[in-house]
Amino acid sequence: MLANGGGIFWDSDQFSDRLQLTSTVILEQLGIAVETTDDDYLESMIVKFGGKLPNTETFSAYARSTVTGIEPANGPDEAVMAWMEREEILFRTIERHMISERLRSGFNGDVEGFLSFSLSVQNRRKSRAGLALENHLEQIFKSSKILFKRSATTEGKSRPDFLFPGETQYANLQFEGAHLTMLGVKSTCKDRWRQVLAEAARIKSKHLLTLETSISNNQTDEMQANYLQLVIPRGLHETYNHSQRTWLLDLAGFIDLVRTKQAIAGLA
Repeated sequence: MLANGGGIFWDSDQFSDRLQLTSTVILEQLGIAVETTDDDYLESMIVKFGGKLPNTETFSAYARSTVTGIEPANGPDEAVMAWMEREEILFRTIERHMISERLRSGFNGDVEGFLSFSLSVQNRRKSRAGLALENHLEQIFKSSKILFKRSATTEGKSRPDFLFPGETQYANLQFEGAHLTMLGVKSTCKDRWRQVLAEAARIKSKHLLTLETSISNNQTDEMQANYLQLVIPRGLHETYNHSQRTWLLDLAGFIDLVRTKQAIAGLA
């Protein structure tokens, strides 16, 4: 274990068993950065992607292809956690290689260049995590055979991450608002959950899926007061207290809710 400033960096190579995504999320939110990599895939990724990172959809599809025994339609909660865990490991693996290559070439005393490179690494990590989660959810919704539109347009510049059943039904004022569902997606939500409240005005009760653990009672109480239902993959429910767990919805439950609404609307 190595201390570095305010954080603690834990080299997972010391462990024979790979840390699960649930543990990784909790540790990183406690300020403990877990460096999980798998060099068994490094050479094939270098060959496949030319030593560079492809776009997020391509990389997410590759990550899913390396995971066997997953049935997203039957176990959506297990699928999203397994796929996110694998993509995070593969991403850190190829990222470490890319950073090593860049550092090896040096910055020739260019401090601004070094700082810019460091910032780009941090920003890339943040943006890719959210997009990866959306990519895997999109695949799960397709496998579940429910109607949806990703990054749909509703009012003005409002673009909810997922809209069920889609833009056509949302724009049709004859289509019952109760049959519409929206889902915001944030890998970590912090105070950003309030952004979802401004999306899809026709839908009063909104949903937000996140991998955030142990959100405070004050926050979840405020969410409920604002008609925001939190959707948390089943494996992360144990990080919430008992009263919160009775309110949380898992991904399988959310899909069942959408499927029921679409059946009632005659869309199933």
